[in-house]
Amino acid sequence: MSQLTPGAVLFGLPEDRTALRSPEGEVLDIALPPEVLTAVRATLTTGAQAPPELSAFAEAGFLGRRRAWPAARAAVGVLATAELAQPYLDLLRAHGADPRLVTADALDGLAAVCALHDGPAPQWWTELDELPARGIAWQRISREGRHAILEPVAAGPADVRHRDVRLRRLAAAGSGHQHLAAYWAQREAITGAEHFDAADLTVVLSAAALDLRSWACDQPARPAGSLVTTELPANRRLRVLDLDTAAITDHPVLRVPDCAS
Repeated sequence: MSQLTPGAVLFGLPEDRTALRSPEGEVLDIALPPEVLTAVRATLTTGAQAPPELSAFAEAGFLGRRRAWPAARAAVGVLATAELAQPYLDLLRAHGADPRLVTADALDGLAAVCALHDGPAPQWWTELDELPARGIAWQRISREGRHAILEPVAAGPADVRHRDVRLRRLAAAGSGHQHLAAYWAQREAITGAEHFDAADLTVVLSAAALDLRSWACDQPARPAGSLVTTELPANRRLRVLDLDTAAITDHPVLRVPDCAS
């Protein structure tokens, strides 16, 4: 049966007119005769014979179903403490993946690996930057103070690895690069009550699961609309989430050529 694509809504207006909300959030008038609109509604609600005019909805991208997590990419390994991993395992399972807790020395047979750390990303994550070359997608989530850092999923030869994120951020720090590197190393660090709590993890891991689902389902970027005016590609986006103010900042990030590092 034909369905409106998720986010598209057909609804009535005064004076027996009809409009459609597009997946991008735009509201459009539907200029079709009443009998055709009746047939369109019957097709979308009962599976009745589709009128020829319904093809225009399909061509505009208004018909379709939500993509399901494909079985070929369902095996996801989560590299973290059991306390951090469990809520992510539950979320990924709800999205349709087949996740499991793993260790860094047993990653064969996986479609993707996600590393989680409640603190600055450890240097040894760079040792796993070769995962995409083995056909394994590579996701990283860490925390710096009360900011969650969601790195882009690396799945192809041109995608952003952990080493690229480190190098780009050190370059952006300018004269403060030594301080940033020392902070990441956490030598004799004294902190306040900044660790992830259950509420933090719900927000952070929900966003991370959507990133990984977007990769698994080959979800295309949504065209700009009035609600979201710009959107960085998910594999070129370093996302920072403020755990106290809920502010989300997306930074463009590119791979560093091997000859430049």
